[in-house]
Amino acid sequence: MLKQLNKNMPTDKKNDIMEELFLAIYFNDVEKVKAFKNQYPDIYAKKSNFQIGYDDTFDLINLTFFNQTIWKDDAWIEEIMPLILKNRHKTEQMLDYWRKESNCRNLQRKIEYNKYHQYFFCDDPNDKDSNEEIIGEPISNLLEKGYREIDLRLYNRVECFDFAEAEKLLKQGARMDIHFFEDGDSDTFSRISTECSYLATCHLIPIFEAFEDDGYDLDVDIIELFSYLIGMAAHQDMYDLLNKYMEAE
Repeated sequence: MLKQLNKNMPTDKKNDIMEELFLAIYFNDVEKVKAFKNQYPDIYAKKSNFQIGYDDTFDLINLTFFNQTIWKDDAWIEEIMPLILKNRHKTEQMLDYWRKESNCRNLQRKIEYNKYHQYFFCDDPNDKDSNEEIIGEPISNLLEKGYREIDLRLYNRVECFDFAEAEKLLKQGARMDIHFFEDGDSDTFSRISTECSYLATCHLIPIFEAFEDDGYDLDVDIIELFSYLIGMAAHQDMYDLLNKYMEAE
């Protein structure tokens, strides 16, 4: 049973309790979220300003939208489909809770993924140096090798999870299947699809399987959990964008 909040509770203790809410929303535990709200209404009211890292704040409702993006697809291997379907159902329950609480049926994700670029495999979209390179190679060098600038710029914008600019370039004819190095795996589409597979196989599915077995007794810190979920959701959304144009070719 959660204890009643003392108004004089130390800040560190409040942060620990706030992490309980993070985990409940992360794993779509709607009943625990409701219980938390009843026991800690003052802390619950601050869920839109959860502190992640030292300087960043985050609206916890976005964790549910990340879950929605991740579990919506049916293209998982058969062995884990029961886990996928279970989490999809729990996510819908969590979304219904947010809709009722906000009295809004059309809730949407409230952030751009790349605002939190330091937490997953994403280049800083506002870094001038990052904007002039791909895979650590200056774009100017690759232009000298004969690659088209539009294809290079697409890779760069995808690396920065700049969805609007990436789609603009795709509409202009940028190609996502150009290999810029001899490894055969340096094209834009592979950059995203490979990371999707890695995150799902090595991090996200194991974490949700562990939660099924052990509940909240997980030996993973909040920042790691956040990075797995936002990273997987960002890559899945970018994969969906690229795949839409791949299928249209």
